[in-house]
Amino acid sequence: MEFALLLLVAYAIQFGLANDKTPLSQWLRDRKFWLDDEGHTFFTRLLSCPFCLGFHAGYIAWALVVLPSYIANALPWSWSIAPEVVGYALASSASCYLIDTFAQWLEDASAAARAGLDD
Repeated sequence: MEFALLLLVAYAIQFGLANDKTPLSQWLRDRKFWLDDEGHTFFTRLLSCPFCLGFHAGYIAWALVVLPSYIANALPWSWSIAPEVVGYALASSASCYLIDTFAQWLEDASAAARAGLDD
């Protein structure tokens, strides 16, 4: 159950940042350093990639969902939690990409259906 909650939290973070639902995403888009040849910034590209942003949302979600249980139970800190965090981040990356792709497909199908009704 905790894993499903983590994936939902990660997708919520990814969705909020990618679709400018937070002040942080607009602040990141306004940063004009690290320009590439096409004039895009690092953060503009990051915020437009659900796979990449999903990875970062995964470890942030881990910190919000799992880390409090480590702190509350006074579990010992060691490097053994690093694979757990990376595993959550990778799973979040894949799930954010799949959910975002499916949502985009639904939006496109809905737009096509509405266009057919208008004719």
